[in-house]
Amino acid sequence: MKLKSVSVDVAAFQLLKREKLPRESYGDVVRRVFAAHAEASYDPSEQIDALFAEFGGKGLFTPEGRARVKARQKNPPRSRRPAGAV
Repeated sequence: MKLKSVSVDVAAFQLLKREKLPRESYGDVVRRVFAAHAEASYDPSEQIDALFAEFGGKGLFTPEGRARVKARQKNPPRSRRPAGAV
């Protein structure tokens, strides 16, 4: 199991400690408290929208780049591997 260290201020730690049950790890507390919230509100499209927001519908290629891609699609380069090589 991989572990990750997290730093929290004293007030946040006190809240976490208050929620902790006997024989429960702090990781268990985080999973218990946030699991229902995370599953109910998780929408991957929100993260994708945020990642691509800077492009704002401009696309990823310049007009020259799109022309190069179309040209390569019409006439793809030949493989440099010898025939029959895997």
